[in-house]
Amino acid sequence: MSNMAIQMEKDNFAAERDVDLTQYFRVLWRFKGRIILFSMLVTAIAVAVLLNVEPMYKAKSRLLIESEQAKAVSIEDVYGLDSSRQEYLQTQFEIIKSRQLAERVMDRLELVRHPEFIVPERPAWQEKILSYVPTAPNQDPMEVVRGWFAWLPIDLTPDPVDEAKKLATRKVLLLNEFSQRLSVSPVPQTQLVDIGFFAHSPQLAALVSNTMGEVYIENHLEAKLAVTRKASEWLSARLDELLVGLRNSEEKLQAFREREGLLELDGAVGTASKEINELTEQLAIARQKREEARSLLNLVRQKGVNDIDSLEGLAEISGHPLIEQVKQAEVTAAANVAELSRRYGPKHNKMIAAKAQLTEVRSNMRTQVRQLVRGIEQEFQALASAAAALERQLGGIKTQYQEQSRVEVEYRELQREVESNRRIYETFLNRMKETGAVADFDAAHARFTDRAEPPLYPSKPKKKMIVVMAAFMSGLFACAFALIYNTLTDTITAGDQVESKLSSKLLGVIPEQKTRKRLKADHFFSKDAHSFSEAWRTVRTGYLLTHVEDGAKTLCVTSTVPGEGKTTSSYNLSLALSQLERVLLIEADLRKPVVGEMLKLPNYQPGLSNLLSGTHKLNDCIYTVPDTQLDVMVAGTRVSTPLELIASQGFNNLLERLKGHYDRILVDTAPVDVVSDALVISRRVDSVVYVVKCGKARRELISKSLGRLFAAHARVDGVVLNGVPKDLATYKRYQSYYGTGTAS
Repeated sequence: MSNMAIQMEKDNFAAERDVDLTQYFRVLWRFKGRIILFSMLVTAIAVAVLLNVEPMYKAKSRLLIESEQAKAVSIEDVYGLDSSRQEYLQTQFEIIKSRQLAERVMDRLELVRHPEFIVPERPAWQEKILSYVPTAPNQDPMEVVRGWFAWLPIDLTPDPVDEAKKLATRKVLLLNEFSQRLSVSPVPQTQLVDIGFFAHSPQLAALVSNTMGEVYIENHLEAKLAVTRKASEWLSARLDELLVGLRNSEEKLQAFREREGLLELDGAVGTASKEINELTEQLAIARQKREEARSLLNLVRQKGVNDIDSLEGLAEISGHPLIEQVKQAEVTAAANVAELSRRYGPKHNKMIAAKAQLTEVRSNMRTQVRQLVRGIEQEFQALASAAAALERQLGGIKTQYQEQSRVEVEYRELQREVESNRRIYETFLNRMKETGAVADFDAAHARFTDRAEPPLYPSKPKKKMIVVMAAFMSGLFACAFALIYNTLTDTITAGDQVESKLSSKLLGVIPEQKTRKRLKADHFFSKDAHSFSEAWRTVRTGYLLTHVEDGAKTLCVTSTVPGEGKTTSSYNLSLALSQLERVLLIEADLRKPVVGEMLKLPNYQPGLSNLLSGTHKLNDCIYTVPDTQLDVMVAGTRVSTPLELIASQGFNNLLERLKGHYDRILVDTAPVDVVSDALVISRRVDSVVYVVKCGKARRELISKSLGRLFAAHARVDGVVLNGVPKDLATYKRYQSYYGTGTAS
């Protein structure tokens, strides 16, 4: 691939990457006529439809739904509704839209018989056609029609109609129609709700809207009354059951009291508990004293009951007041004996009396000790007996305490059951009285703040807005369709696209010629084709300026695909050049020759194939177009191997020989994307003129074909954009520039 081809690919990539909004505007401008026409057509259809649509009126009433209902007593628990929550209002809105209320309104207003809600048995168009059928009075036109087609071998008798099913279906259809016309709109941040209804009649719209509000209020009152009655019945039945239960529990409590002999239970268990505590303390003291006595008694027994001297050493005995008095007497007697012994002899009477007194005191000591020992034993027995008595008394009181506790627990349980049944009974009794008090209370929870009035103007259809939207949306759709179509086609439609998308030089823009047939050979000189011939002269000028100094004499004309005006372009460019030079046009498209037919030459006219095959001479193959200086060499006799003939050395030698006779030689070749003839010829001529028809071949295919030419080292002088509509801005600019038209 040549450097030019690589550069062209880079330019194309850069052009695709950069979004050029002006291209989109150009596309829309090119399709502006069709866009406006489509938008006008859609708008006209919308207007026609709207003119036949019967207007609808919307009447609206406004209700205030009380969240805090006027009530005599609190009965929220009975109704199961919490009016303080937002869900309460939402529930009321949905109730207004319920099917039950719709049916009640329809029944009350007898909308089934209203003309707006009567569903025709047949479509309007069918009724219109049947109105032309001649019938007897009260005769169904379809019977006449079925009689006309009675000769057909099919049974046209309609199936029997189930009236019940038909009525149910009709009712469902009416409800759907009613629901579609009804609108319930809560007013934000308030407890207001708007009830609207659409109807063809303003009076009917207002009547239905007000009736819907009234039915809603009545429905709520009826529901409240029904719920109240049902609650009263349930409470009454429940109250009887609770009363029976209360009485049974009271009888059980009384029977228990009588069986246990209870008069007053309060404090009995507490007194027993206090006695237990006191006896426990006394028992503890008695046990302590008994143990102390036991210890002393054991000590005395260890010393020996008859060992008075040892017993006197015990602190419990020596410390006894009697023992201490006896000891004091003994000390006094002993001191008296000692005093008398210093003055008298042992046989003195005073000595004998003092010793007898001492002996008596000591005898008394032993007597007291023995009595004291016996006292200790008696005290131990007494303490032991007292402790045993306290233990027995404590055990009896404990048994009594437990029995009293059991009786008290059972008594409390029966008492609680009575109290619980009494509270429940009193609660239901109060609720029964409350429900009965509000049974006849008919305060409404909602009221009208505004009643609906017949509207003066229809609400829908909004004809102006619909017409504007139809025009806008259709125009927008047409613009989108034009852009999508242009994207999908991706063809070359403007001269600037040749340079921006194909990276090639634009030699000229050829205006489209309004003819379904191939252009005549003398169309170039026609008075009506002034702009056409002038465009080709522009191409001629561009080509000549390109080759002012290189002395190029040969060029070939080719295109991407058939049908782009390649041969016509070759011929007309040759005519333009022949006005200045000696020019020869060689028709090298041996596969599909048309120049001979265009010049009205006979089919046997020898040409290029005959000359290269050597069957004819050069002069036999040259035809001069009348009234011009242009020589033409047609394709000649068709051959089976045109590519081999063109690629032969003979064709190359022919071009070299003809350069000596002509100033310019144009070779018309086959399209590049179809066969490779153009690639072979492009290497044997000095340059190539590439023809692109406006909106014909896709840009990618054109770029690919140009790339093949560049890869073959062909010099492409530029592109001729052929068949450009005269209303395109591209052509108008050229037309204005050359003074043949007016700039847009």
